[in-house]
Amino acid sequence: MTATVQRRSGTTVDQLFDRLRQAVQEGRYAPGQRLIEADLTREYGVSRGPVREALRRLATEGVVDFVPNRGALVKRFTSREILNVFRIRQSLEGLAASLAAEHFRADAHLDEAATLRRIAAGKHDTQRPFSEENREFHNAILRLSDNPQLEALIQQLLLPLVRYQIRGSLDAAYLKRSRREHMAIAKAILANDPKAAGKHMHTHLGHAADRLMGFADLFPDG
Repeated sequence: MTATVQRRSGTTVDQLFDRLRQAVQEGRYAPGQRLIEADLTREYGVSRGPVREALRRLATEGVVDFVPNRGALVKRFTSREILNVFRIRQSLEGLAASLAAEHFRADAHLDEAATLRRIAAGKHDTQRPFSEENREFHNAILRLSDNPQLEALIQQLLLPLVRYQIRGSLDAAYLKRSRREHMAIAKAILANDPKAAGKHMHTHLGHAADRLMGFADLFPDG
């Protein structure tokens, strides 16, 4: 059961927008699914006004589409749009990794250092889904980049990648290569090597894009 939106900090619209955005990113609402105002008011314990405003903001970010006679639908991205997003991510996250390597100080970034050292050593929790491990790694790099504007741009780009459209398809070979690439990125950041960190991140996201294109038939034509 979804917890109601709290009104103690920030505005109701801001909180609802964040919750809905996260729900889409995590796949709780599927591509093409209708987001019905009445259902959302009950689910999140808010009135229709904040729901409408939050949906409008999601549409502005390209997370939902408003379709005549149907209302708000979670956007379905075409294979071309997904590839375009990855090309942008390669540049932006490559920059983030370079900045992270430039700014990293083990004594000042204790949590991030622990995450990077664990990944650099090839250690991972077999009880955790890879998606959580992957998100933790990339978020640590974004924090280390110390560039809120860059982080905001990248977080917005994560939404169209719709991992949930191909969930369950992570094979052992892909996981092994992805973790090996994470190790290389982590080692470069720990070594304060911006050039290597950016290069490894660019390569990593290129491989991720190639893999997604292997599932292009799951996306609408475009």
